[in-house]
Amino acid sequence: MSDSTGPWEPSARVAALLFTDFDGGTAGPDDVIADALDGGYRERSEGLHNVLRDPGEDPVGRFLACVALTRWADPAGYEEVVRSAGAPAAVAWRGASYDRLHGQDDSFGVLADAVGDSADMVEERGTAAERLRAADALLSVADRVQFDRHISSLMRQDVVASCLATMRTAVDRGIARLGGERVPHDLGLQLALMTAAAHSVDDGWSRNAAHRLVEAKPGERALRELSDVMRDLRET
Repeated sequence: MSDSTGPWEPSARVAALLFTDFDGGTAGPDDVIADALDGGYRERSEGLHNVLRDPGEDPVGRFLACVALTRWADPAGYEEVVRSAGAPAAVAWRGASYDRLHGQDDSFGVLADAVGDSADMVEERGTAAERLRAADALLSVADRVQFDRHISSLMRQDVVASCLATMRTAVDRGIARLGGERVPHDLGLQLALMTAAAHSVDDGWSRNAAHRLVEAKPGERALRELSDVMRDLRET
């Protein structure tokens, strides 16, 4: 998980749930979340549900609860992702995770990683449909919210096949945005990663979108990601 924007101390219950390992030692949330995948999530989930539902809890603590529950393929985590994507500018925990390299909030990128990586838990939890709804919600704002390379976590075959219509709409809006305004993050990269991923599902649209995206001057990182699609364009 990326760096927080500044000093922050978890509440006592968040510290117990996400900063304490299963042997009682101090640990970071990433390690606790990963260790819980073997079944430990069962003893931490109820407490994290309470954190997530508590408007009096610190927004960073609620964000971490959402990340953990989402990574564990919990319906409450997916539901919160959908709700947050519905009004991303109004989410209280924006800035809970911060990408130093690009100087931008990357909280939605962290959620994209959690949704994408939770594919290994949905069979056990019976939440495959909920995961796809959460992925679709995030992709629906991919033209407005920074994801950077985190968007690749959603570019799995099942997600692309299920959410292709949403991806196409977001890419089309994003291309129009690139041509009409200065975007503070690397939107071109996000659009290129989505366009390239769609190549295996909708070849015709992907080629057309790649051509339009190149014309919009998306930046060097985007052009590198589009190289395979553009190679096919040149060969046909």
